[in-house]
Amino acid sequence: MTESAAAPWLVNRPLVTVCKELYRRQPRRHAAAMTARGYVGPRLEMREIQAVEARDDVPSESTVRFSADNGRTWSEPAAMPETIRLCAGQEAWEGGGAFLYDDAAGVLVELWLRQIQVGDIWAGGLCNCFTYTRLSRDFGRTWSAPRQLRYEDGADFDPAAPCRPEFLLRNQAYFGNNLIRHSNGTLVTAVAHANAPDDPDNDRRTWKLASLCFVGRWNPARLDYDWTAGRRVAISDSVSSRGLMEPAVAELTDGRVLVVWRGSDTPAIPGRKWFALSTDGGLTLSPPAELTYDDGTRFYSPSSIHQFLRHSLTGRLYWFGNLTPQPPRGNHPRYPLVMAEVDETRPALRRGTVTLIATRPEGADENYQLSNFSLFENRQTHAIELFLTTYGQEPGAENWMNADSWHYVLSLAEASRRR
Repeated sequence: MTESAAAPWLVNRPLVTVCKELYRRQPRRHAAAMTARGYVGPRLEMREIQAVEARDDVPSESTVRFSADNGRTWSEPAAMPETIRLCAGQEAWEGGGAFLYDDAAGVLVELWLRQIQVGDIWAGGLCNCFTYTRLSRDFGRTWSAPRQLRYEDGADFDPAAPCRPEFLLRNQAYFGNNLIRHSNGTLVTAVAHANAPDDPDNDRRTWKLASLCFVGRWNPARLDYDWTAGRRVAISDSVSSRGLMEPAVAELTDGRVLVVWRGSDTPAIPGRKWFALSTDGGLTLSPPAELTYDDGTRFYSPSSIHQFLRHSLTGRLYWFGNLTPQPPRGNHPRYPLVMAEVDETRPALRRGTVTLIATRPEGADENYQLSNFSLFENRQTHAIELFLTTYGQEPGAENWMNADSWHYVLSLAEASRRR
């Protein structure tokens, strides 16, 4: 295969022009700068969270600020609760994730995760994940108590007994990358690492093999959502070694729900992305299948996050993530970062639209990352804005957290608007 065939972003006419700026420098050595921004209201209300990562996957020193005018002016930053909480001597990771303002209900909905790691996950320990939702009626300044999304009977979390089996082994679920409001009026999100009922090794796995959607319908009497669990689907660990990870959901133009998961390579299967479709709003998913280009050719993708965005001007659905010209090794390489238009009939990525956003600069570490980004369309300019932290920007594994935060602005090319 030629280089251009394996990397179509090298020859395609780009969908966007890309501008980037350094947004925040690393606060100190071996500590990364983290930034996430997005809309939290029906008009121009925004929230920005800034944090420091000095421990893998643990934001700390987090602050939040708010804007009512699309980011022109901001409130003073306020401290947020620390991510790690001690419960009877056991660490619990607790924090928010994807969010969506529901215009019809007039509330901001956020996914919230509780993660309890028992032992060393690389030496037989287990990472146990539980997904909740919470609501805000003041654009994210205050929140309701988190409410667990359940698909099984099970006990509530007890901070005095956080590892109680009746809680710990039930309703495991790692929150998905987004929430959507379906045209039928419901909210839909997907969770990963759910218990797989047909897997004999389920309770011994850190990364459970199943996934499912939750469908929320607003209940005006309760002033909250009634959440219904869909049917679970699973994938073999011989196909994706860590199961179905970090799902993103989208509604297609015909009303079907598309779910795309991050996979992880195996000795027999290189790194891919996996997808399923639902014709009943997310309650039932087709068996997971490999996501390809629209001409049927295959692509490689590392085990990394991805996002969807439907643009208000073009009406088209775009996918953002990492593709690689060669088979990846687990999580790496997490570059380049690309976007592509989704063929909503198959579904698939339109090969001729794959566009480079950024790639590894000269001198960076081999494990440089262009991943774990926040993404939104600016409601005034219609540019696509993206914030990410460039882990591995210095060579050497010991320096991987010496990372800055960058702001990317992607402006649709005129030809892309007309397509």
